[in-house]
Order: sequence, then C-alpha cells, then structure tokens
Amino acid sequence: MEQPDLLDFLENRMSMTDVYQPVILKELLLNGGESTKSQLATALAGHDLAVQEYYERVVMRWPKKTLTKHGMVEYERKGSRFRLLTYPTNQADFDQAVAICDEKITGWFERKMTRERAHEAGASIRYEVLKLAGGKCQLCGISSQVRPIDIDHIVPRSKANKDGKVKMNGKLIDVNDRQNLQALCFSCNRAKRNQDNTDFRRRNTLIRDNVATCHQDARQGPELKKLEREVLISALYEKLEIDYLSLMQTKETHLRQEKLADVIELAFALGGQSGINRESLLQLVEQKRRKFGGYEKGYFGPGSLAAQ
Repeated sequence: MEQPDLLDFLENRMSMTDVYQPVILKELLLNGGESTKSQLATALAGHDLAVQEYYERVVMRWPKKTLTKHGMVEYERKGSRFRLLTYPTNQADFDQAVAICDEKITGWFERKMTRERAHEAGASIRYEVLKLAGGKCQLCGISSQVRPIDIDHIVPRSKANKDGKVKMNGKLIDVNDRQNLQALCFSCNRAKRNQDNTDFRRRNTLIRDNVATCHQDARQGPELKKLEREVLISALYEKLEIDYLSLMQTKETHLRQEKLADVIELAFALGGQSGINRESLLQLVEQKRRKFGGYEKGYFGPGSLAAQ
C-alpha cells in the first residue's frame, strides 16, 4: 500500500474542527515519530485555551504567593514573567533539583490516587450519570464533543466521613451515590472546586403544550409552572441550546429529523415572543431564500459574505 504524503495531507486534505490533528502531528514530529498517549494529551492540553486560562489563574494564586514568600521566585508584571532566584550554579545541583521535583510530583500523585481509589465511582454509575445528562455539561450545557465532561461529586469527596458517607438533603448517603453525582465540563468543574456543593443538574425544562395539558388534566405528579415574558424567552433560548447540542450528537437519521423538528418548533416560539407568527416567519425564510439562496450546496468562505 502506498504511503500517504504527510505534507499533502497537512496542506490539502486535513479537515479541522479543532486544533487536535496538527498538535498531535507536530508532537510526533518533534519526538522522532513516536509519543506516548500521555505526551500527546499533555500537548493537547497546552493548546486548550480553557485549560490554559484555568492554570494561569492557579499559578497566580497559590504557587506565586507561596514561592514568593519563601524567596524562591519573583514575578515581573511587565511581560508576565517568573524568575527563579535560586538557580543552581552547577550541573550536579541542577540535576539533583530536577530529580527531587520529579520525586515530589510522583509521590503526590501516588498519595492522591490512593485516597481517591477508596471513594471512586464505578464505571457503570459514571455511565448512567453521563447518559442522564445527555453527554452535556449540566451547568453550561456544552457537548462532550466540544469539551471533556467530568463526573463531579456535588458534595465533595473531601467532605466524606471515614465510612465514605456525606450529608445531602439532611441524610447520609454514599459519596458515590448517583444522587451525589453530576456531569460538568472541564472548565465548570475546575471553577467549582472541592469546597462548593452546588447542585447544577437541570431539574426543570420547557415542555410541549399538549404534553403539559395532558399532565394537568390527569392531575398527577408535580404542578407545572407557566412562564411569561423575559423568563419564558430565557427558557426558550436555553431549551434551544440544549436541543441544538443534542442534535449535534444524534447519529440516527430519524432521530436527527425529530431533533430538527424540535429546534424549528422552538424557533417558532421565539418568533412569537418577538412579534412574528409562524406563517410570517416562514414567509421571511422564503424571502431570504429567494434572494440569497439556501445552504444546501455547502459553499464555505469569509464570514463577511455570510452576514447577509
């Protein structure tokens, strides 16, 4: 089989939805053609702006304060640069300092893993939590296809007693009980930290009118709340975002069609809140289509051309 041409792939055939492919290929090139999974993951993390911004904030909080207090480093605002004040003057001291750092890092991770194994959620429970969340962050709604999703303990593991129990809603439950787990993206989970026990799971959402009417007629289950004006508009946009992200994840044709119908129905509802009914909105769609065309042919170019 003929070997694919790397330069041709990079210049002409590489289709990018994110920065992943060129980062991985560059890392492999810089390491003689081979890298471990961990090395490639580290390279990707270095190009993830959300990850980078998070750790820049971390650097400026605890390490900067502690290391400055002990006279190890100084920080220059101009250029945002750190300088090591006690840089080794010979190779032996340099090698020993690096070795001690590696030893401290390895030891810390080993202790951390030992602590966390005692209170680790099983794979089946983690799967159930992700499935219930629809593969999306339960705080910001972003899809797992866009940003990695973590399983977060609502009441943190650090607050568990010696038996692995935490207090939630007035009763003791296992720290890995499904009630205590939620799906959060990397950014939201890091922002929450382990002292916050906020439950971000979406308890309520908009329901189609006929479903709500049948529910109320049956007089069973919780009473439904009817939203109006700005609150309704906000809920419609939130529901639109959720259904749009769900559409992106759906692979089966018939399910994608149903999701598309949901998105269109939400567009009609938002149109009604903006003073345009369903018929008028469809007329506007046709007017723009006749003047500018649709999107079926897949033309792709400068954003300035799209702003019509």
